[in-house]
Amino acid sequence: MATTDPILNALARLEERLDRRLAERFEEWRRDFRLDLDGAFDAVHRRLDRLEQEYEMLEAGVARIEADVGALKTIVGTLQTDVGTLKADVATLREDVAFLTRAVARVEARQEKDASDRQDLREQALDFSRRLDALEERVQDIERRLPRD
Repeated sequence: MATTDPILNALARLEERLDRRLAERFEEWRRDFRLDLDGAFDAVHRRLDRLEQEYEMLEAGVARIEADVGALKTIVGTLQTDVGTLKADVATLREDVAFLTRAVARVEARQEKDASDRQDLREQALDFSRRLDALEERVQDIERRLPRD
């Protein structure tokens, strides 16, 4: 509606300029809002990607730990078997040590007896040697008394 009234024409132009400025500001606000929203979504996507990567790393770590636990269970089972065998071996060794200790005690007792017997034999040998010397002297004395042919 074009009118010839200059005031109405000025008001119409002012209204158009205000509409345009409002539309431009609204479009600028919408663009800024859109950029902020896009930035926020991008940040959320980056965070989700990082969380996914961390989750995959954690899954891999848990899988390795589970494998290690399985291996450790196998090792522990083997060690328990080995410990049982070692306990049996230790019991056998203790019996053997006890037997050997008794045998050593018997040998030492026999050695002491043999040492005592040797001392007795030495004393007897010395005694016999003295007695033999005495007998020889007596024989020589008797031989001296005998007439000589």
